[in-house]
Order: sequence, then C-alpha cells, then structure tokens
Amino acid sequence: MAWLSVKTSKGIWKVKPRWQARWAERTRQVRVIDLGLLLVVWWSSDDIKRFP
Repeated sequence: MAWLSVKTSKGIWKVKPRWQARWAERTRQVRVIDLGLLLVVWWSSDDIKRFP
C-alpha cells in the first residue's frame, strides 16, 4: 500500500515506506529511488504486466 500513488498514461509513480516494498521493488526489478526510509517507485505499464 503506497502512501501516495500517481497514475499516468505510461505507468504509476508510488511513494511508500521501505517496509512496504514488494519483491520487485526490493530486488530493483522496477525503477526505484531510495530516500532512506522512503522509496519512490516507477511502475511502467510493461512492469505492471510482468509483475502482477
């Protein structure tokens, strides 16, 4: 569950605490900006299809 989620035409931006990270985010299968306690994650449309 993300604290903030912004849907765009090409995917979704999510801001969430580190402890809520999914497997694909922890292993950097999707684009992640690590801010310490928070993660800013970009899930592209292709990523959403690949990691449901």
